[in-house]
Amino acid sequence: MKKDIRTIGIDDAAFDREKSSKVFVFGVVVRGNSLVEGILRTELTIDGFDATEKIINLVNESKFKNQIRATILGSATIAAFNIINMLKVFQKTSIPIISILHEPPNNTKVQKALTHLPDWEKRLEILKSNPALEKIEFINQSGRECKVHVQYLGFKDINEVKNLLKNTTYTSCVPESLRLADMIGQNFKDYII
Repeated sequence: MKKDIRTIGIDDAAFDREKSSKVFVFGVVVRGNSLVEGILRTELTIDGFDATEKIINLVNESKFKNQIRATILGSATIAAFNIINMLKVFQKTSIPIISILHEPPNNTKVQKALTHLPDWEKRLEILKSNPALEKIEFINQSGRECKVHVQYLGFKDINEVKNLLKNTTYTSCVPESLRLADMIGQNFKDYII
């Protein structure tokens, strides 16, 4: 895998659960670990069922579609409990996809929280259909040892995933595209939609 591949990091903005019904979601396209080439935006329903389709559209309708080599998520859940079907995103975009977490979720707490939502069984089914989390270690470009948990589809093997993470991180253990999407989203914490 080349060092300067383009990835899109996708993350939601901060939101007020009491006031917001929707949330902005940003996609940042970065080449390697340093060159920002584009910023995309969509909206998702908080606790909705539109994450998968909206992310597919965000990627497929982008002028960067044919250049993106990986879609990087901060989690398979976004906009609270709007669950992303990773397999469907991979199939509809034909781009490998990875979800990266610092710590694995507490599945008991997640399942309990889901039961407070309509169609919670469907949400849980989507969550369980996603790939299992794997703990991996890699060294980022600044030499820092990183330990993260990943779910992935479309990669040859775990070594290709590690190579992607090594080449798209700099001082952080999170690829720059995802780190920037998160940073942009944090600036919208007082924006109600």
